[in-house]
Amino acid sequence: MRTSTTTGTPAEAGARSLVSLLGAQRAAIVEYLRRHGDARVSDLAGHLGVSEVAVRRHLGVLSEEELVVAETGDAVRGRPAARYRLTPAAMRLFPHRYDRFANEVLDFLDAQHGRDGLLAFLRWRVEREAEGLQQAVTAEDLHTRLDQLAEALSAAGFEASVNEDGEGFSLVQDHCAIYDVAKDHPEVCAYEAATFSKVLGDDVQLSRRETLADGSAACVCTVRRRVGAEQQETSAAPDGHAGRPRHRPQRAAHDDRHEVASVATAAQRADHHAPTPERPGTEPR
Repeated sequence: MRTSTTTGTPAEAGARSLVSLLGAQRAAIVEYLRRHGDARVSDLAGHLGVSEVAVRRHLGVLSEEELVVAETGDAVRGRPAARYRLTPAAMRLFPHRYDRFANEVLDFLDAQHGRDGLLAFLRWRVEREAEGLQQAVTAEDLHTRLDQLAEALSAAGFEASVNEDGEGFSLVQDHCAIYDVAKDHPEVCAYEAATFSKVLGDDVQLSRRETLADGSAACVCTVRRRVGAEQQETSAAPDGHAGRPRHRPQRAAHDDRHEVASVATAAQRADHHAPTPERPGTEPR
């Protein structure tokens, strides 16, 4: 029988591990506001056993970090009574189980509908993600397109950047917002690369050889201009002048299916060598 060395639930232990990075007294303020919703400076001073001046100093730091916000209520003895509460950013300090839920959904699809069901969902996700990213990636120049894609990915929590080399570019993601899901379902990485390819367009050749999920230092996509793309644009333009890059032409439905199917094959190969996720009711290996 395994004996726990911590007190409280795992969620509470996880919350303490992040909030404690704020320092003992600021962490106590955040915990108090989480439990009580909001509080006045005098409430926090009484809870911490410190002066109101010290509490205001801590609240000032937390406000600068956009973790607390003050709301002014009715006046008390001629002065506004400010009450402090946590911001949505502060709530992210506390644990969430989104990764576990997502893994359970993918496991259920695989168990109930087989690999076809799981891959059908991932193909649907490619279309959904591509539709959103295409609104951000609008440039004609490939480098600018990649910069726009990296900016959109960074805004979504993937910390992406673009490096240029002699032959093309590297799209580097130093953080993966869905790391725990990708680690258990490596096919997610392959379909993410298919999304980037779809967004960047037909004049681009994209390949991925490194991912955080497989133990690499970053997720890296190599991006090259597709051979023949420039010549096709030049020949299609009138009077021999190069036309604008056709980076997002309308494609026939069978072309999209072919592209995603090829990525699915690579994903299945990766999944074949990955550990099988544990099912409910099985003993941990």
